[in-house]
Amino acid sequence: MDPALLRERELFKKRALSTPTVEKRQAASDSGSHKKKKPKVDKESSSSSKLSSESNGSFNIKASSGYKFGCLAKIVNYMKTRHQNGDTHFLTLDEILDETKLLDIRMNQKQWLMNEALVSNPKIEVRDGTYGFKPKYNLKDKKALLRLLDKHDQLGFGGSDHLCHKTRQEKDLVLQ
Repeated sequence: MDPALLRERELFKKRALSTPTVEKRQAASDSGSHKKKKPKVDKESSSSSKLSSESNGSFNIKASSGYKFGCLAKIVNYMKTRHQNGDTHFLTLDEILDETKLLDIRMNQKQWLMNEALVSNPKIEVRDGTYGFKPKYNLKDKKALLRLLDKHDQLGFGGSDHLCHKTRQEKDLVLQ
């Protein structure tokens, strides 16, 4: 190895050892033989924090809305993945929750998903109480894709020039 690199490495090691670091202890290593002490909490500060979170309710609202929107995002991503894999049949909300392993949802969150979130989501299509992914372009086969690319080329939307100016046989080779 190059002697200059070795010197730089040794200098780096010395600098790294000379700088102080603070490490957090892991809880698993502490609980083995030592008794855990409860931290002393000032009664006034703990009671005031409880009152403030109960009085304005902002803590509970933020936590639940974050969880609700997280569930919604997980459902939409799952429906998109299903559609991309070729599963285009629609599912009920219970089937979706079962397949996404979101079985711990409360009834009010389920109602929110059914009445507001999934109905108003632009990526989800609702038919008779069942839900499916709504793609940007509903293409069934290769011919539909070629028609869409030709239409985009004629209208000047762009993004499809490399396929639209080729012959039909070349397009088939590219799509295979």
